[in-house]
Amino acid sequence: MTLYFYFAKRFLGAFVRVFAVLALLIFVLETLENIRGLSKHGVDFGQAAWLAAFSSPELVLQAMPIIVMLGGLTFCVGLARSNEFVVTRAVGVSALKAMVAPSLSAFGLGLAAMLVLNPLSAFFAIQHDSIRETYTNSNTKTVSFSEDGFWLRQKDADGHTVIHAESANSRGTSLRGATALEFDAEGQLVSRLYSRTAILREGEWVFTNGKYWRTDRTTANPESTSEVFEIKRFPTDITPEQILEGYPKPEAVPLWDKWRTIRAIGDAGFSTLPHRIHLNMELARPLMLMAMMIIGAAFTLQNARMGNLGVSVFIALICGFSLYFLQNLAMTLGEAGEIPVFAAAWAPPLAANLFAVGLFLRFEDG
Repeated sequence: MTLYFYFAKRFLGAFVRVFAVLALLIFVLETLENIRGLSKHGVDFGQAAWLAAFSSPELVLQAMPIIVMLGGLTFCVGLARSNEFVVTRAVGVSALKAMVAPSLSAFGLGLAAMLVLNPLSAFFAIQHDSIRETYTNSNTKTVSFSEDGFWLRQKDADGHTVIHAESANSRGTSLRGATALEFDAEGQLVSRLYSRTAILREGEWVFTNGKYWRTDRTTANPESTSEVFEIKRFPTDITPEQILEGYPKPEAVPLWDKWRTIRAIGDAGFSTLPHRIHLNMELARPLMLMAMMIIGAAFTLQNARMGNLGVSVFIALICGFSLYFLQNLAMTLGEAGEIPVFAAAWAPPLAANLFAVGLFLRFEDG
């Protein structure tokens, strides 16, 4: 057991070093990107770095498979150069047994990323969007979801209008159970409108077969002056794309809130594919990290005895990056509805583990 704990400790140490280097690199690149993209809004270096601090956790989480793979390569190359792996095999510990502890450590890192880093990155992503809107004096949030539907907000000539709808069609052009609340410049509610169906056309809302109430200060009893209408129109700058893209990004939803968000988005009539795929990919993350670790070990440990360690590291990097991009490709196909959710989220890590273990057994004698 002491040997296994030693290997796990060596792997975790290599992971921490690689994690720190890549996290710092991501932070620096994000800071430079913020300076380049937001300089026209007067964002200085300190504000750019502050924004990068909130956006970096999400990018680090996405890069976790690469970080684990590089950490595994660092760990295995260290064993090869110090001949510790050769000594381990000489005392009767097989290569497969020697890699059990590092592989389980990689699996544990996946659980930690899923349960700790994912909620943190979701929180920081929300804060990043809020701070960015403050720095750029823009408010891009058009849609807000709740248990009973979703809300839209638009600016008008004399105030703003808030629209609540029970659901929408898949294209974002038709609302069902729509209520429009019109406010003046002082924030006073001046009218209320309800319609079973509201259609979004280019530059206007068309409410059909509904009822209209005046609720301003001059109206004592809104019901007495209410009117039923067949068609009522008013202008808008909201587009179907804003409605469809306005629900929370999958990356901005913590793991324990994903099912509630998926139900809310589904009840509102929108596609839940991106959120369901992201949820399943988070659950499959430990398997993917474990596969990355085994791939690095399969190449470097076997070829270290042949004197071509540099070539082995290069081949392991190619295989690791290929699996990483294959996972992203599967996610893209899943979000487009081309393949099932299970295949998009679980097939790459399962296939990666089978490939990694098969490769390891092919190169080693077990």
